[in-house]
Amino acid sequence: MYAVEKLSSDEYAPGERGAWWRDLVSAIHCPMTFVLRDDYRGRIEHQRSTSYQLVRWWGDEERISRREADIRRHPHGAYELLVPVRGVLTIRQEDTTVDVRPSTMTLASLDRALDLRHGDRFSSMAFVIPRELLEVRLTRRPRAGAVLDAGSGLGRIAVDMLRSLRRQRGAVDAAAFDAVADRVVDVLALACNAGHTTLSAAVQEELVTAIRSFVRANAHDPGLTGALIAARLGWSLRHIQAQLQRAGTTISELIREERLALARLRLQDPGRRHQTITAVAHSSGFGDLSTFSNAYRRTFGERPSDTRARSGLAS
Repeated sequence: MYAVEKLSSDEYAPGERGAWWRDLVSAIHCPMTFVLRDDYRGRIEHQRSTSYQLVRWWGDEERISRREADIRRHPHGAYELLVPVRGVLTIRQEDTTVDVRPSTMTLASLDRALDLRHGDRFSSMAFVIPRELLEVRLTRRPRAGAVLDAGSGLGRIAVDMLRSLRRQRGAVDAAAFDAVADRVVDVLALACNAGHTTLSAAVQEELVTAIRSFVRANAHDPGLTGALIAARLGWSLRHIQAQLQRAGTTISELIREERLALARLRLQDPGRRHQTITAVAHSSGFGDLSTFSNAYRRTFGERPSDTRARSGLAS
């Protein structure tokens, strides 16, 4: 799913604009409390897929808050990268207050209480990132109130990519939008991790677990490769290779391991007793029976036919 919308308060009567804006912004992000004029004027350009959202908005003065009760009732599950284009955005979170200006940016979580305000004629970008897709790339949780450089270095690269994604909003589909958004998150994580490049053992374990789970769920696919795993998980191939190397394995070894485990389960499945061993091998992701049989014997110390016989399924 991929959609692009342009929305403006000018389409509503002056007395209805404030309520419209509250409902619209809450629908895009999550329920929040607003202090603004009834005749508020604002407009939004909104790109979204199932995973990501990219918002550019222009608006009058407003104050937005989110409290612990709001969070309990309506968890957000995402971070927002806020990149002012014009004006100053003041944000308070976890007893830290910062002013974010053009050429800077900040990450905010709407699963933590916050206050956010700006003046008239303000404009900004907001990039909405699912929490797990960012945190799995980080060495530590983003610090509330951290202001990042959006005018140079990695921060500038991330912002330039977002601007390009906006300019090409009508020329991309869901897959392209998500692919570029994934790369933005990669770059943003590098910027956040500057000076903290060593992943904790817990984060490394979560990364490897996620990779293993994906491979296990897709082991039957004969086209499963490291490049496909990287594209689907939204990480770089080098990143996946490095994490598996730390765990003492490789992409090809992991794929073969999961395919062999799947084949063994299928060989022991009474519902597949009439399926040939060749068919089991092919349905488990192996393209060649000889390669399957040799790998199976080395791993389990017996032939596929022996597994069937021990399970009482031999014909």
